Amino acid sequence: MEYLFIAISIVIIIYRIMKNRGTLKELTKRQILGVGISYLLATLMGFIFIYFGGNWIVGSISNIIFKYIVFLAFVLIILNLCVTILNKLLLKITNGILPKE
Repeated sequence: MEYLFIAISIVIIIYRIMKNRGTLKELTKRQILGVGISYLLATLMGFIFIYFGGNWIVGSISNIIFKYIVFLAFVLIILNLCVTILNKLLLKITNGILPKE
């Protein structure tokens, strides 16, 4: 099953690259590298905060329903934070070319 998710992820990445080929041609190789690293770091930061921070926060809550509500709220806050930071980085790296709305 994990190979299916990996294959689907690769297909989605290739599709997104092909779809935004025109935008990528406007960027220099250094900017493309910076964008790739920014996406990887945003993903890693989100994973670390959600996995370790989320489990730490909800670990002391005994009510299962409240635990899931708090965890969901934490995930949404972290994802919003990661996307906001990523968008600011992309604007700075690409001089306003990315992110597209």
